[in-house]
Amino acid sequence: MPNIKDIAKLAGVSHGTVSNVLNKKGNVSVEKIRLVENAAKALGYKINAQARELRQRYSKRISIIIPELNMKVYTDLVISIDNQLKEYGYEVNVFATNSISYSEQKILERVLSLNPDYVIVVSSFVKNNEIYNDNTKFIFVDRFVENMPENSTFVSFDFKKAGTDIAKRLIKDGHKNIALFSGESKFSNIKQFVKSLSETLEDNYCNLKIFSSDYSLRFITAFDVISSSNCFDAIVTTSIERASCLKDIQIYNPQKKLPSIYSISSTETMPSSDIIKYELNYRLLGKKIGQYILKLVKNENTNKNYLYTPNDGFRFCFSDISVRNQKRELNVLTLASPTTEALKKLLPSCKLETGIDVRITDLTYDELYKTATTINSCYDLIRLDMAWLSELGEKLYMPLDINSSQIQSLLKKFSDSISADYYKINDKLYSMPLDPSVQILYYRKDLFEDAKIQREFYERYRRHLRLPQSFKEYNEIARFFTRKYNPDSPIDYGTSLVFGSAAVAACDFLPRFKDFGGEIFDENGNVVINTEIAKKSLVSYIETYDYTDGATNIWWQKSLENFAEGNTAMIIVFSNHSSHMLHSKNSKVVGKIGFAKVPGGYPLLGGGIVGISKESKKYQESIDFLNWIYSDNISSTITYLGGFSPCKSIHNNEDVMTLYPWIKGMDKSFRHGYRRNKNSKHSQFDDRKFETILGMAIRSSVTGIVNIDTALSNAQHYFDKEFNR
Repeated sequence: MPNIKDIAKLAGVSHGTVSNVLNKKGNVSVEKIRLVENAAKALGYKINAQARELRQRYSKRISIIIPELNMKVYTDLVISIDNQLKEYGYEVNVFATNSISYSEQKILERVLSLNPDYVIVVSSFVKNNEIYNDNTKFIFVDRFVENMPENSTFVSFDFKKAGTDIAKRLIKDGHKNIALFSGESKFSNIKQFVKSLSETLEDNYCNLKIFSSDYSLRFITAFDVISSSNCFDAIVTTSIERASCLKDIQIYNPQKKLPSIYSISSTETMPSSDIIKYELNYRLLGKKIGQYILKLVKNENTNKNYLYTPNDGFRFCFSDISVRNQKRELNVLTLASPTTEALKKLLPSCKLETGIDVRITDLTYDELYKTATTINSCYDLIRLDMAWLSELGEKLYMPLDINSSQIQSLLKKFSDSISADYYKINDKLYSMPLDPSVQILYYRKDLFEDAKIQREFYERYRRHLRLPQSFKEYNEIARFFTRKYNPDSPIDYGTSLVFGSAAVAACDFLPRFKDFGGEIFDENGNVVINTEIAKKSLVSYIETYDYTDGATNIWWQKSLENFAEGNTAMIIVFSNHSSHMLHSKNSKVVGKIGFAKVPGGYPLLGGGIVGISKESKKYQESIDFLNWIYSDNISSTITYLGGFSPCKSIHNNEDVMTLYPWIKGMDKSFRHGYRRNKNSKHSQFDDRKFETILGMAIRSSVTGIVNIDTALSNAQHYFDKEFNR
């Protein structure tokens, strides 16, 4: 087998150079990187992982031992742990015991030989018979093991509460005769669940019959349950697989109709039409385990031997929404957007849950403004761009009573990072965030992390390739990735711009203007744009245009589609359109997308607000509809389908957070974002008008219709006329 010495000889370089290249370390020239890589490939060399581990003194390997590979709670757990740790270089190995103690013992012997940093286990042992020792750090999940090692940790949910909650729901739904189809009660989680369920039901004079088996015998026991199903008006199962098992074997006994099924389930983004799920968020549990391991590695003081994650419970309930018997209708005016598309797909659920027949009119950006300002509007709820709130809010929306319990209940659902600019005019509440957004820098992580590209950038600019902290750096990196200026670039263009209409052009330009030190008001409160800073900012913007494909892009979607096709290295867009990167049929960047704050740190806020029209007579229907939109499951589903919700709860949905990882970083950007401008002279500044005038100047100068001086002079003339009189 070839070794480093062989590679060095073939490549004509030193042993140290080969070592640095293979371990992605050191300042090695692009030429030598290519020589080493070509030599290693020619010799068929593969890095010895165990030798590297000995040098590093730790393995960066995690072993997970679970009862079954095909149980969703455990696949969710494993996926989430892996997602949390893989970006830190950890390798996660998974083993299944089939809940057989002997198998677990043999697997553990094999696992320990791999020198894992941590072992995460859902154990088949009730008591530790010295197979788990203090030499390895163990994290036990769900099933408590007596006499577990002192340095181990136990993580789980509150199964006692789960039993009580399900029993109360059964009683509320009018059930009296209940069957429980469960796992083995020798395990602590099942034991606690069965005890609390049975005690609560017995206290309320309900009958309970228990059918239990290990997982491998579930189909045999399911036949016993089906045979007796006429005796029960509800069945409870301790896993979704047991519930599915009952439905599968009913085909052999079709005359036996299944009663209502209630089941413990891993948290799902989508509801089930035929199983009432009590949800435990195993994705979130896995995330917490991953975070806990990272804290231990960093020697952060955790001092915890027990970690519990709250139960999600029965999420698909709308008990707070008032459903009336009379015909209920609602007319909604909104922007054609990813959020609206998602919302339209879910409207049948709204009709079912609230009794409201919702009619949505979705328009383009300019059409929305024209329609919203039409006198005698027929709409009950109106979605506006948040930048229009100062101009239109008091004209269109009825004020909301911030002390109302209904309004308070809605406000508590929103992320704390959403600023008052989405809610208020002069401290008075008029609207709520619908699909707020903020500008984010998206970049090709695979390119920025490539050792060869990093070295080439260093040789060209004598600085390390990093995410741009300013627009000066942004242009430098964009030029580097533009093949016209760098024939070795792996892609065609460094970036793209969006200035096909006046409004979007201003949004694209303003973060750069702020980064250069620009302010739109002078010391007297007048709007000023014909300044040296504005000129420098516009020169920089025009330079950026040279590193694009030349498209003006009238909206954010086209720019995102180009990025998804793998043609550009980085883009700056509003976050509520970002799902296009993944939903594009031609996406070549899945798994390669990085995200960061915009250069300079002054992102623009954007997206939509929603308020109740002054003309509407349907206040309660509007509140009920908003309750439905902001409920945990609907807000998560809207986001999963490519829209966005301002609700805090979406951050606990690991399906959503895994699909759209940039949501994690949005809170920080929201806190630094700005949009609605005002001062003592302009308490209700017309941001839409300001952005339209500025955008016209940007477009005319970038496209070469007029020079920069003329463009800014013309803009200043209009600003003086509109704002500075």
